[in-house]
Amino acid sequence: MVPLIGYLLLISFVRLSGRGMVTTGARDIAALAIAIAGMLAVGPAELFFPATAATVFGPIVWLALIAFYTLVVALIALTSTPKLVVIGRSPDQVYAPLLRAATRMDEAAIGDANLMQIRMPTLGVQLRVDGPRGIDHSRVLSFEPIGSPMFWQSLLGNLRHEVRQEPVPIPRRGFAMLAFAAMFACVLLWQGIGNQELVVEGFREWLWR
Repeated sequence: MVPLIGYLLLISFVRLSGRGMVTTGARDIAALAIAIAGMLAVGPAELFFPATAATVFGPIVWLALIAFYTLVVALIALTSTPKLVVIGRSPDQVYAPLLRAATRMDEAAIGDANLMQIRMPTLGVQLRVDGPRGIDHSRVLSFEPIGSPMFWQSLLGNLRHEVRQEPVPIPRRGFAMLAFAAMFACVLLWQGIGNQELVVEGFREWLWR
């Protein structure tokens, strides 16, 4: 639960700060994979745990499972559709800074606010802002497959710069997520402090098969 609590706290602080965070789709997948790693360790990993190998190699088998999980996450991140993820901004709030960022890369860039699309004719790229209206979580995708990492890195840097120039949106969101994270943390601390010996013994039995 600790990685999940940390993830919820990070996202809630970003949303409450009003600053907005722009990252790549691959990094967003990696962060989510880290957040749910603990739940997978006591769920699917426990169900399909290689007990025979654990009796021979002991806790070292966990290194193999971690390596396997890392490779699976890396494969998903690398083969996923290239995109940018904006946390703390709704699609309507992302469109204007994205248009300015696109103009910095292509002076001929034009946009359609109704369709939330931006065309960069010089580069031969057409972008769209995706995400549910009214939710401060947006994605920037391209209609054409763009395999050049340089384009996305340039767009990432320019969009980050433009988002920082935007005023803080009102009202700020993230209070519910922060409350859930605090509740999970309190339950975890209460269980851990009240049953220290049982927690230590259970963890030892779970780790050493």
